[in-house]
Amino acid sequence: MYATLVVFHTLAAAVWVGGTVALVFAAVPVLRRLPTRERADAMRALGRRWKPIGWGALAVLAASGAWLAFGYWHAGDADVLFHSRPGHLLVAKAALFVALAASSLAHDFVIGPQLNRQIREGRPRTLMLPMRTVGWFTFALTITLPVLGVVLTR
Repeated sequence: MYATLVVFHTLAAAVWVGGTVALVFAAVPVLRRLPTRERADAMRALGRRWKPIGWGALAVLAASGAWLAFGYWHAGDADVLFHSRPGHLLVAKAALFVALAASSLAHDFVIGPQLNRQIREGRPRTLMLPMRTVGWFTFALTITLPVLGVVLTR
């Protein structure tokens, strides 16, 4: 069971990290070259295609990560969780995952659609800076979490 969970966790991380890297460094730079209205339409279409894949991977990461964490530290081992280096790393990883999910929600379901609406309607793009800031924060967490996972297994 443990090996199966690790495989699912690793594959889901590969989908999330790989998809994020592809979007940030391949898709978005190409789409930025399009005329404004076409760019907004293309970004919306790309988001619609990516969301089920990305959010599905994030759900698998949450479920498998929680199962792996609670399987490793039994209910009576709370002292180990809060008073050991691996425990501290696990708590930090869980907190950063929650931050990743929250920033992704804001990016995908709040700021992104509002910015897309501004672009399509020809209004000033007041949400461009928040979108980039949240996007890069989410990307930083996307890279940090697997690194912590590797450190945790060592």
